[in-house]
Amino acid sequence: MMNWKKPVIYCVSFTGCFFAFIVIIFACGPEVDPYDYYVSFFNNNIQNDREYSAFRYTSELFTYEDQEPASEREINADEWAAYLGKNVRAADAEKAMYKLDTKTDSVLYNGYLNQKGNLPDSLAPNTFLKAVFANKSALKYYRFAKSVEKIANVEARAWEPTPMDTVGLRTQGAQAFTLATQEKDKFIQLRYYYQAQRLLHYGASYQQASVVYDKYLAPISSASHVKGWAMALKAGELRWLKDTIQAAYLFSKVFAQYPERRLQAYRNYRATGVKATVLVQLATNAAERANIFAIDGFMQSGPDIEPLKKVYELAPASPMVAVLLTREVNKLEEKYLTGKLYKDDIPVYDFDATMRGVKPNRAPQYVEQVKAFARQVAAEKKYPDPAMGTLVAAYMAWMEGNIDEGSALLKTLYGQNLKPRFEDQKHIVQLLLMARSIQKYNRVNEAILLPSLQWLDKKARAEIKSDSIKTTWDGFRPSPFANAERDFYQAVLAPVYLKQQDTTMAALALANTPSAGFWQTDLHSDNLRTLIRWKTVSPPNPYVTFLMGRVLRKPDSFYELLGTTYLREHQYARAVSAFKRADPKMIDSVNADTKADPFIELVNDYPKVYIYGKAKGYNKLQFAQAMADLQQKLKTDPANAASYYYKMATGLYNTSHYGNAWYLISYRWSAYDFCRPAKNYYDADYVKALNAEEYFMIARRFSKTTEFKAKCTFMAAKCRQKQAVEPLYGVPDFDELTKAFQLQLRGNDLFTDLKTNYRKTAFYKKAVSECSYLKDFIVAK
Repeated sequence: MMNWKKPVIYCVSFTGCFFAFIVIIFACGPEVDPYDYYVSFFNNNIQNDREYSAFRYTSELFTYEDQEPASEREINADEWAAYLGKNVRAADAEKAMYKLDTKTDSVLYNGYLNQKGNLPDSLAPNTFLKAVFANKSALKYYRFAKSVEKIANVEARAWEPTPMDTVGLRTQGAQAFTLATQEKDKFIQLRYYYQAQRLLHYGASYQQASVVYDKYLAPISSASHVKGWAMALKAGELRWLKDTIQAAYLFSKVFAQYPERRLQAYRNYRATGVKATVLVQLATNAAERANIFAIDGFMQSGPDIEPLKKVYELAPASPMVAVLLTREVNKLEEKYLTGKLYKDDIPVYDFDATMRGVKPNRAPQYVEQVKAFARQVAAEKKYPDPAMGTLVAAYMAWMEGNIDEGSALLKTLYGQNLKPRFEDQKHIVQLLLMARSIQKYNRVNEAILLPSLQWLDKKARAEIKSDSIKTTWDGFRPSPFANAERDFYQAVLAPVYLKQQDTTMAALALANTPSAGFWQTDLHSDNLRTLIRWKTVSPPNPYVTFLMGRVLRKPDSFYELLGTTYLREHQYARAVSAFKRADPKMIDSVNADTKADPFIELVNDYPKVYIYGKAKGYNKLQFAQAMADLQQKLKTDPANAASYYYKMATGLYNTSHYGNAWYLISYRWSAYDFCRPAKNYYDADYVKALNAEEYFMIARRFSKTTEFKAKCTFMAAKCRQKQAVEPLYGVPDFDELTKAFQLQLRGNDLFTDLKTNYRKTAFYKKAVSECSYLKDFIVAK
C-alpha cells in the first residue's frame, strides 16, 4: 500500500515544501527595525538629552545607539589648545592628532617634528603643530606618542586578529614611565604616566599598570579627562585581576563623570556581573548611589520601576530620572499596549511583543504603578520639569482607558510655557484621549479630530524631510511623529471604523500605513466606488478631504483594484469596464514575468504550468472578458451549459491558491494560505474553492456523457479537499489535529462517488495513473 504522505505532498499541493518554506521565511525574513517594532505614542527622547540618549529603550539592541555622548578626540584637542595658548585652535589640534592620512602623518613625523624640514603646505596654517614645535616638552611627548601608535593602536579584526606585541608594549611602557619621572611640566607628565599605564595594560602587565595608576596618576590633582581614561584602565585591570566589585565601582564612576567613555564603561560594568545592591555599599555619597541604580535600571529589559524610584529618591533632579521613566513607558507600550490594541488581529509587527515581558493580567497593575510615580514627580516638583510627570500620568490614564482622569491631568498643563517637545507630547496624548472619548464617529466629532490630525500630519512630514534625525543603526532611524501618526491611524482610528462596520472609512484611515494591504484584501466594489467618487469628484467634507489627501494611489490603481473586486464578486462585465479605465501597462504589469492560462486542465496541482517570456498568459482584463463571455453564453446557448460551467469552474479553481493563475484575484501568494481558515471575503474562491466545486457539480448535472461526468467529479473532489482546515504548527494537540486533517482529506465522499460510479471511464484510469493520492485512496478503500 502506498504511503499516504506521498499523495498529499505531490498531488493535491506541495505540503512537502511547506515547512521547509517556513524555515526559509524565518531564516531570510526582513531585519527588525530596532526603533520601530511596537506601537508607541510617547517620544523616547522627549527631553532631547544627548547625555543619556544611548540608554533609551529598545530590546533589539544592546544600547539604543553606539556613539558616545561626547567626543574623546574633541576633549583632548580642547585640553591641548588650552595648554598651548590662546592662539591655538582646538580644531587644528584635532586635525593633527587624529585626522591625517598615513602618508602625511609619516612625512610630518620624520620631517617637521624631527626638526628636518618645514610643515607640509597643507598643514602650514596649523596653529597646534607650530605651538608644539616651539614647546620642547610638548614636542618630545608628541613624538613619543606618535612613535608608539603602531604597536598600541592595532586595528581590531574579528576574523583575522592581529596579535599584540606585548614585549614591545611593556618596553615602551617602561620608557614612558621613565620620561614621566623626568618631566617637570605637569600637563605633559600626566600624559606620560597615562601612556605608561596604557602601554603596560595593553601589554597584559595588569599589576604593573595598576601600580602606576595608584602611585602616580590617582594622586595627581587635575581636572584633565586623562584622569578618567586612566581610571577606566584601572577598572579594567582590576577586572583582569579578578576584583570585579572594585572594577564595577570604578566603571560606574567613569560612567558618571566622563561622557566620552560612558558607553564603554557601561558595557564593561555589565560584563562584571556585580549587582547594584553590592556596589552601593562602596558608594561615598548619594550621587554615586543614584548613578549605580541608574545603570542597573538601564540594564533592565523587563518592567522594573524600583531602580527609577531609587534614583529619584537619591537624586531627584538628575536627567536620568526622565530617561528611566520614559524607558518604563516604552516597555509598557511594547509588552502591553501593542498586544492590547492588536489583540484580535495577526500582529502587525515581526513578532508578538506580548509573548515576552509583562503577563497580561499583571500589566494593568504596572500601568497604575508607573502612573502613581509620575503623579509623584509632578506633585513634588523636585525634578526640574515636573510637567514630564503629568504627561506620563495622562498617557498612562489613556492606556488604562480612564479618559476623564487623563483629560483632567492634561488640563493642569494648559497655559504653561512648556518645552517644545513637551508641548508636542501633550498634543499627542490629547489626540488619543479625544479619539477614545468618541463613542461613535460621525461627521460632527470627526470635525473635532481634524485640527489635531492636521497638526500631526504637519509634524510627521517635517520630520521625514528633516535631516536632523540621523540614521543610528544599519539604515534605520527613529521617527517619533511619523510612527505615532501611523500607529494612531492603524491601531486607534481604523479599528473604531471597523467596529462601526464602516469599511470605507477604515480603508481611508489605513491608507499609507503598513496595513494598506487592507485595500487589497477587504474592500468590496461598493467601497471602492465611493472612494473613486471622493477621489475624482468631491469628498463630502473637510475631514474626508484631508484623509483622501493621504491616499497615495493614482486613479489608475483605483480602477485596477475595482476590477479585481468585481472578479472576486463574479461581476465580470463590470470588471471589464473597470479594467478598461485603468492603464493597460498597469494591467499587464501584474505578475508580469509569470502568467498562466486560467482555463488549463490539470490532474495535479503541482508542478505548476506557467507561461514565461513572449508567450502571453491571461491578464486580469482578458480573464474578465473570458468569464463575462461564458456568463453570457449560459444565457444564449443553454444546450452547451455543461461545457460553459466546467470552463468557468476551471477558471475559478485556477485563480485559487492552488491554481496557476492565483494572481488574477489575489495580490500575494503565501504557503501559509494552504488549507487555512477563511478570513477574506473572497476566500470561498481563493482558499476553499467552494464556487469552483459548485460549478463543477452543476456541469456534471448538465453533462450527457459518463466521461465528462467523471472529470467533473474528480475536479469537484479536488475542490472539496481544500475545504479541510490544516492545523497551525505548534497549536495544542497539533499531532492529533494533523491526523484528523489527513483523515478528512482521505475521507472525501466525492472520491467514493468517483470510484463507485466512474471507475470504468478512461478519465478515471488516467487520474489513477497520474495522481498517487487518488490511487492511494482507492487502495485504502
